[in-house]
Amino acid sequence: MPRLSILVPHLHDDSGLEATLLSILENREIDSEVIITHDGSYGDPFGLGQDEVVLIETDAGASFAAQLNLAAAAACSPVIQVLLPGSQVVGEWYVEGLEILRNKRVAAVCQSVGDSASDSVYIGLSSESLPHRRVTSSHRNVAGPLLCGGFFRKKTLKQTGGWFDSHLREVSEIEFALLVSELDLKIEVAHEVTVFAPKKIAAGCEAGYEIGRTCGQLACAYSEIEGSVLEVDSVAKRLGHLASGLMSPKTVAERLGWVMGIRDRSLVKAIQSRVQTVLENLETERSTIAIPLAGHSDRRRAA
Repeated sequence: MPRLSILVPHLHDDSGLEATLLSILENREIDSEVIITHDGSYGDPFGLGQDEVVLIETDAGASFAAQLNLAAAAACSPVIQVLLPGSQVVGEWYVEGLEILRNKRVAAVCQSVGDSASDSVYIGLSSESLPHRRVTSSHRNVAGPLLCGGFFRKKTLKQTGGWFDSHLREVSEIEFALLVSELDLKIEVAHEVTVFAPKKIAAGCEAGYEIGRTCGQLACAYSEIEGSVLEVDSVAKRLGHLASGLMSPKTVAERLGWVMGIRDRSLVKAIQSRVQTVLENLETERSTIAIPLAGHSDRRRAA
C-alpha cells in the first residue's frame, strides 16, 4: 500500500499539470501514487497513464469537487494530498505532513505554500473570518486547509462525504472549513514551506459575487444547525455592512453576493443532512478520529 496518494486535477491546464507532475516525479522518494482527474480534455501525450500515474476520466460536466471526490475514492493510501496544476514541490515535501498525520486524531494538515513570485506564504483559511473566505499566513488562526498542498486523511473524507460539490475550488474550501469548525475536527499546520505556486494557484481567487453569495448560503445553512458555533447577524446589520462596503469597490461584489446568499435557504436541508450523516459516521469510530462536540458556548458572529 502506498503511503501517500497525490491528487492532481487537470483543470484544462496541460502545461501546468505536466510541470507539477515533473516536479513530483523528480522529488518523491517514498512509495506513493499520483492520480490525475480530467473531463476528457487531457490527451496524455507522454503516455503517463501507462505506468507513472493513474488517469481518471470524469463526465464532461463534473464539478471540481466531484473530480476530487472520485479520485479520493480511488486512492489506495490512507493519506491524500491535493496539488494543483502549476504548483511545484521540493525534496521530501511530504515528510512533515505525514509525520503530523501519525496522530490519528488529526483530520487534515494545512501545508504552508510559498508564493513563487514573492516572499508571501499561504497556510489556510482564517478562522477569524469564517464564514467569509480569507486566506491567512498565520498558523495560529487556521480553520481549514487550502486545496493546494493540503493533506487529508482518507477516512475523514469518507466519513464527511468528501468535498462539497462545487465547480469553484474556493467554495469547496470554505465549506470544508465550516464543517471542520462545526465538528471540532483537529487541524494542524505543516510549517516548512515545501510547496510553491503563483498566488492565484496557492491562495485561490479573491472573493467576488459568486463566492460571496455561496458563503452567505452556507452561513445561513450552518447557523441553523442545533448548537451551531455560527450565528448570523440581523438583516438590518448586514445591509449596514453592505452600505459600508460600497465605500470600497473591491468588496462591493462580495458583499452584495453575501446579502443575497444569506437570504437563500436552498442549502439548509442539504447541509443539515450532511452534518447529521457525518455525526453518525464519526460516532461509530470515536477512538480513531477527533470527536465532534455539541453545545458550543462560544458563538462566532457572521458579520
